[in-house]
Amino acid sequence: MKETYRPAAQLLRPILDTYRSSAIAVVGCHARGIERPSCELDVILITSEKRPNSAIRMGEVFIDLSFVSEKEALRPANDEHAVSLAYAMTVRDTSLILSTSIASNQAILSNSARRSSNHRLATALKSLGRAEDALYKGNLVNADYWLLSAAYDYAFSLLYSREIPPSPSHLLSQLKDQAGKIPRSYESFSNSAGLANSSRSSCRSRLEGLGVLYDVLGRGYEHSKAVRSLWSTPRFDCISSKARELNQRVEHAECYSYLGMEVLNVLRQLMTQEWGISKARVGPSTFTEGANRLLADQLFVDMGFLREGDTLKESLEVLRSQVSRLARKS
Repeated sequence: MKETYRPAAQLLRPILDTYRSSAIAVVGCHARGIERPSCELDVILITSEKRPNSAIRMGEVFIDLSFVSEKEALRPANDEHAVSLAYAMTVRDTSLILSTSIASNQAILSNSARRSSNHRLATALKSLGRAEDALYKGNLVNADYWLLSAAYDYAFSLLYSREIPPSPSHLLSQLKDQAGKIPRSYESFSNSAGLANSSRSSCRSRLEGLGVLYDVLGRGYEHSKAVRSLWSTPRFDCISSKARELNQRVEHAECYSYLGMEVLNVLRQLMTQEWGISKARVGPSTFTEGANRLLADQLFVDMGFLREGDTLKESLEVLRSQVSRLARKS
């Protein structure tokens, strides 16, 4: 048995014993050596069985399991997955499938990263357009949501343009490392993501709001085991653990940024459900409208959707300038 990433091999012994025939690798921040104690292990298992991805907890260690076929490992359909696999660290690779996968994805890293960057940039532009439209209509909650969404897509695009896989709870640190190379990039992200509002109390409020959204998702998917596993108690416990550690480190901006991304992820998932809402009206404020509203207005305040129109407009214009600048370099 070939085990090259020994810290993970020790932590993952139960996984290794359970999936004896699977090649196993670690991706994400652990694979690149930038993890904190609270960071989960992102684990790839190469298997012919079709299994839903899941989040589990073993003692104090959180693990995200992703089940991938040999075909997908060798030629990922998703460019961002290809970038991630290019930086993977093997834990067990008896068939050498992972060695081949890592080598092939490293060979196309430049192209995969460029396509990932371009896709994120295009998505950021669409979100900026939606934010501007929402501002014009006076819908500040939707405008705030779409500007926040554009901010993260811009940040991911910028990092991919440097062939750096984004790590959600390390995003600010990653952007700071690039700030000197791309002027105003960090400032534009910070403004667009509303990081001026970050504090211990705002992080706590955002986490509490996120917990409410997880409860809503759990009820909405009570009959779907595959989807429910993505929004499980271990996953939320992992988010809470990372938020607590970041606050203890007095890294409130990083914490607020990380939780903001998680809020977007859960709201997007909520919007894919059948709530009787017209697709033309999709946006976070649709959950607060009507007699049978799903979410309370105060919940959006707790999650940080509270910026005034002038602040949103100014941040939008700064971010649009940076998105255009990055697009010219692509």
